[in-house]
Amino acid sequence: MSVLRRPRRANFALPLAEAEQAGEELSPLTFRIPLPGRPSTLVDLTDAKCPLLARELAVTIRSMARVGRRIASPGTVQSYVRVARMMGAFFAGRGGEAAAWTAAQITPEDVDDFETWLYETVPTGRTAYSDLTLALTMLREIRDTRPGTLNPVLHDRLMFVGRRSRPVFGAPVDAYPSPVARALREACRRHIRESVRRLTVGADALVAAGEDPLTGGWGRRENVLWFLDRHGPVSQRELMVHRTRRTGMGPEPWEGRQHELHHAVFPAAEDMAALYMLLILSTGLEPECALELSVDCLKNPARGYVEIEYIKRRRHGNEPARMRVRDGGTGTPGGLIRLALRLTRRARVHAWDESKSSLWIYWQSRRTRIGGGPRHFRPRHAASLFCERYDLRDEHGERLTVQLRRLRKTYKAEFYRVAKGQLPLLARGHSVEVAAAHYADIPALRPLHEAAVADGLTQALEEAVQLRVIPPQREAELKQDTAAAAEEFDVGQDEARRLLDGERDLWLSSCRDFFNSPFGTAGQACPVPFWSCLDCSNAVITSRKLPTVLAYLDHIEDQRRGMPAEAFALVHGRTRQRILTQILPAFPDAVLAEARAIAETTRPLENLPPLLGGIGSRQ
Repeated sequence: MSVLRRPRRANFALPLAEAEQAGEELSPLTFRIPLPGRPSTLVDLTDAKCPLLARELAVTIRSMARVGRRIASPGTVQSYVRVARMMGAFFAGRGGEAAAWTAAQITPEDVDDFETWLYETVPTGRTAYSDLTLALTMLREIRDTRPGTLNPVLHDRLMFVGRRSRPVFGAPVDAYPSPVARALREACRRHIRESVRRLTVGADALVAAGEDPLTGGWGRRENVLWFLDRHGPVSQRELMVHRTRRTGMGPEPWEGRQHELHHAVFPAAEDMAALYMLLILSTGLEPECALELSVDCLKNPARGYVEIEYIKRRRHGNEPARMRVRDGGTGTPGGLIRLALRLTRRARVHAWDESKSSLWIYWQSRRTRIGGGPRHFRPRHAASLFCERYDLRDEHGERLTVQLRRLRKTYKAEFYRVAKGQLPLLARGHSVEVAAAHYADIPALRPLHEAAVADGLTQALEEAVQLRVIPPQREAELKQDTAAAAEEFDVGQDEARRLLDGERDLWLSSCRDFFNSPFGTAGQACPVPFWSCLDCSNAVITSRKLPTVLAYLDHIEDQRRGMPAEAFALVHGRTRQRILTQILPAFPDAVLAEARAIAETTRPLENLPPLLGGIGSRQ
């Protein structure tokens, strides 16, 4: 049977020809944007001061909110809507009729004035810079999707953000010190062990011992837990409805003890916080990504490893991602996720539909229901209750306040130490540049970097002093005192005399022991070419070898003119630097001049192999 309804006013769209003549976009100013895996969000620009400009910006926001585009969360949508209102308020005061203002009228001077207005209006420079970035992003989207809409002179201005320098966004987030991270991990593991005992063995035994309280009475704790297991959470009012005059049959003993009853069979927020924090400390997963994990996030288990599937909404256009982690007991990331699934099994039966697929669900005392997920689970608040329960302290002795970003930094810092500073290994999920700027350059790793610099300087010093350069005056003193020579050369006195007399001379240097080379096996002849003598701890340079060294330096300089810079640095760079900085400065100018004259009259380079330009080489 049809029912007559009160007639309503109907609004019909303009004919297409009229719409084109009007020259205006007919997109609505109020609409909802659906987001995959998240509730839709409302865009309302009906109160905009410049309606035509607001319609263009509304179309732009809707375009950027498509699947795989820039906008992927309700908060980001509202940030763009807020900036669109600010743009309307600013351009409405630029003069002229505000209702007729469009994006085509915006000039570079307008953008510069809008930047100045933002810095004068917005409380902080950081917020002003962020709002300006969002405004230019919308204008760039209009330029790319609707060519010809903007003024051509505006295109160059859209290539950079602002005239002012980018504000400093505060000190970098540091990792937790090792003692604090160790104490936090131990507290999480201890709490998880208690939760497992309470929610598995303990809860199963209590529920099995109970019966229907409508017949067995509400006075027994086991009966109430049996009811919660079968029917889900109950509020204090619903529980007290079952009051009765029969002794032991009423729920009066449990008045005001809701937490005790529900936490006996359902996980608490602290239980999920312990698993959540330990998972981040074990994988380095982004806190917002870990918060959105679903019940089917584990993929492809094989040979003790499993993949964690998660959503990284900051990665525009490539949000789905996977991380391969170890799988096994509770000490592995895969085991932690499986344990979370086991502890929430009973609660998941009674969870709200919007939370059933979320990994992190628990009993919410305020709403008296099972919920969780990114909309309801507040890990920071739960972590503060957790730290208060276990009296965790930070590096200053104060009550520990868990910052979720520092948990990820802590994992990255520990991994960086284990990897011995290998940035390519640290850059998982982002570029090497981001890994260096945001995860390696933090105060917690400064001692590691300073130690690396100190080790490098020590190694350079050792390499610098291992070559024994003997000036003429010192050579004369050692010839008179063979014991001192033996001590300085770390050889016997007879061997020291032979070194000073030239009996152990090679082409570029004298050798302390040709059959005990650091580059080869003891007892066998040195296997490296002659130019490696300048990098050998057995080498001894005296004034006798200066003519050869100078001739070889001239040969290196000749090679430099005919070789690419990179090839020369690879082949001869280190040898040339050692000659110029370690050998030649140790001798007086007169000795060098005499050696130069000898090098020019003789031909010491005749012994060079053809590959290095000696006799037989192709001229």
